[in-house]
Amino acid sequence: MALPDVAVVGGGIVGAATAAYLADAGARVTLYERDGIAAGASGRNSGVVQHPMDEALASLHRLTLDLYADLAAASDRAFCLPSTPAGLLFLTPDAERARAGAASVAAAQPHLRIDVLDQAAVAALEPSLAPGLAACRVEIGYPVTPAAATHAFADWATARGATVRTSTAVGLDLAGSTVTGVRTEAGIEPAGAVVVAAGPWSPALIDPGGSWRPIVPLWGVVVAVALARPPRHVIEQLGIATEPGDEGGAGPHQPKVEFSLVTAGGSSSVGSTFLLSEPDPAEWEARILRAGAAFVPAIATAPVIAHRACARPFARDGRPLVGRIPGLDRAYIAAGHGPWGISTGPASARQVADLVLGRTDAPPIPATFDPARFGLVHGS
Repeated sequence: MALPDVAVVGGGIVGAATAAYLADAGARVTLYERDGIAAGASGRNSGVVQHPMDEALASLHRLTLDLYADLAAASDRAFCLPSTPAGLLFLTPDAERARAGAASVAAAQPHLRIDVLDQAAVAALEPSLAPGLAACRVEIGYPVTPAAATHAFADWATARGATVRTSTAVGLDLAGSTVTGVRTEAGIEPAGAVVVAAGPWSPALIDPGGSWRPIVPLWGVVVAVALARPPRHVIEQLGIATEPGDEGGAGPHQPKVEFSLVTAGGSSSVGSTFLLSEPDPAEWEARILRAGAAFVPAIATAPVIAHRACARPFARDGRPLVGRIPGLDRAYIAAGHGPWGISTGPASARQVADLVLGRTDAPPIPATFDPARFGLVHGS
């Protein structure tokens, strides 16, 4: 079977990985990115490949870990996960809440190793933390340099013959309900198939009229600081809403700061915010550092390296859209991974690449990710 020319739109982790898997199979691929590779959430996240509690997302995460091992081999280890997880501490001043948190994790993911630590145990394990904190410790979390995996996938795609075009904004070219390629400033560029992997901007690219909006941007601000003795674990305040079914997990959020900390590549990324409109990172820096210092006192005096903001692509039900774009022919989407892009996105990329390639031996994409659950897109 002849393989199609494929246009992949979006240079984040999902788009770069999709281009790599398609090119590796011999497809002729052009990757279009309006800014630069990893310019959005894939390069501005906190920097942790983390196990979700929702089983639908956890299945993507487990496959992603295997795919990262393949990426390490294909990229001559330009990107490589740590050999073991750092461990995640969910912190709370309430020991009873820590026990309840552990029970909740065990109910969702019973195969994970989970420990409840009282205040004395936390102080012994992580001396840099503020006193009086209990924790639920879960054996998950791989700290990584945020953009490293995305760049490694883009390099892999290029090495396999894909063309990567940055600073190139595109729209879909349609003949009725059939996508025939992309439109650029230079004109129409035909393609046998188009994969939209443009994160929160995917719905507007697919349906400029605005009636199909299954993905919304929730903005995060991260402040990178230099801690002399950072915690060894990934740190989160217990109760941050990021999962499907969490209160507010994929819906409107009140502007607030919740604490997370990940150390990788010589800096510690302090967050987290979930905001409905694009923020000025400088305006949030003091609030984020103040919230962080309540858990890690050294944050209050640590040198600030940088701050950054990104729009996380939240699907309205908290689960990504992976598959054929409903109502359009020769068009596919892989987007909507929320805060789990580098943790689950490569698996979705592999799934949509297999679909485009027509691989009948590939496992079917779970129905829970079917884009048609949000209704049809009407071509124009």
